[in-house]
Amino acid sequence: MRYFLDKNGAKTFRLRGEPGDGHVHIAKEVLPQHGVKPLNYADYYDQMFRLKFVRVVEHGNGQVEVEYRGKLTSAQKRFVEELERQGKRVVRVNEVRG
Repeated sequence: MRYFLDKNGAKTFRLRGEPGDGHVHIAKEVLPQHGVKPLNYADYYDQMFRLKFVRVVEHGNGQVEVEYRGKLTSAQKRFVEELERQGKRVVRVNEVRG
């Protein structure tokens, strides 16, 4: 399952299309709501991270990738901690950019 977490810790899925569609498809629906027009494919991710979204991929084997820039909000931390309490193996990817 693929989704983003907003700064309030809410899952953000694609409104149209198939469940599990890629993160770029989700970003294509979310970013216009924030007045953002990405420059290229990679910029979709950069813009989502600038808006404090967290990229999440839940794998069938219990592993969960959580990618973000900077620090998680309190609500996002609680969400990730709950995943861990459920026995999920959380892999954090945090690239701090200057």
